[in-house]
Amino acid sequence: MRHDRKYAMPLLKRFLALWCSGILIVTGCSDRQIFDETGLATAVGYDLLKDGKIRGTSVMPSINPEARHKIQILSATGETSKGIRDKMNLQSDKRVLGGQIRVALYSENFAKQGLGSIIDTLYRDSSLSSRIYLCVFAGETYDMLTYPYSEQGNIGIYLYRLIEQNIRGEKIPSSTMHEFFRAYYEKGIDPVMPYIERKGDELKIKGIALFKGDRYVSWVTPKEAFLLKLIHGKFRIGSYDTSVPAAIFGESPKNHNSKKDQVQLVFDTISSHSKIKLSQISPPIFDIHVKLHARILELTIPLKLENAKLLKIMEHALEKELEKELHKLISKLKSLDVDPTGFGSIYRSERRGMANMTQAEWRKMFQDATFRFHVKSKIIRNGVMD
Repeated sequence: MRHDRKYAMPLLKRFLALWCSGILIVTGCSDRQIFDETGLATAVGYDLLKDGKIRGTSVMPSINPEARHKIQILSATGETSKGIRDKMNLQSDKRVLGGQIRVALYSENFAKQGLGSIIDTLYRDSSLSSRIYLCVFAGETYDMLTYPYSEQGNIGIYLYRLIEQNIRGEKIPSSTMHEFFRAYYEKGIDPVMPYIERKGDELKIKGIALFKGDRYVSWVTPKEAFLLKLIHGKFRIGSYDTSVPAAIFGESPKNHNSKKDQVQLVFDTISSHSKIKLSQISPPIFDIHVKLHARILELTIPLKLENAKLLKIMEHALEKELEKELHKLISKLKSLDVDPTGFGSIYRSERRGMANMTQAEWRKMFQDATFRFHVKSKIIRNGVMD
């Protein structure tokens, strides 16, 4: 036994020595990325040119304290995103890396032609995070990223924070690269992205871009985006403004204008929950039950909201208004032949034998489907202090 141990110990030492040597060799041969020698892009934009080539534009912060500008802009054209990055490296004194890219933008014209292949290339790049936000820009992304903004500083970080805070505030649905591909490959739902526009120095989220597969077809307003999220499920925060006839309160506004018979109401959503039921298979009938707890933030006529009867009237008015707007939204989606709500996924999961249902089959059923909305609201507070 001692004899075996005598020979086992040298073998163990040899193995450890070889293992350590291997680690040192691998470490020594690794591609070291020195911070001062790399350029970390924070945003990238893609435009489709008339000759069919793609123009890519990257934004990188300048770490040189003597630099005149806070950011560096690189732009190149090519057939693929990797080819564009190689050309950008020829223009820069630092190696251009994409590990810090927060936002990828696509021009409206490019998005109409289909983004599947170029987004797939980014998705397969191991140096990029799958949590990059994807957006459609109303115009050329080159013009947007190269514009001399007076306040924003690093436009890539500004765009990221603009999108992030609106997602957290539940104004718009999240649209990371991973979420885009999950919706793109899943049968019965279409992807969405923020739709951004620029007016002078100001950038804003104009609405939500709707996709049919990987092709951009149209967009909806932030108010309609609220309704999309209301259908999807749980809400924690968010606001909604609407108008109701003043006559239901036995009042009329003090300001007599073209809308003198309407009262403007602004509600703050405290919480909501939706339940979607497939009530009939062919043609499909969906019953969508939405429960909403809300707080009144503002109204254009003075009302004593301590009055329980008035609150009931207001709750009923909110329910009817939301049901009407939800039906209008579904009609709009049918006219565009897109389903960002995911009703097709629900249909496929609840009906046996539909696991192999194609997107084309669902689009045909979507046109014939009936959607019945049942909204129940409860005003639980009427102001911050109440």
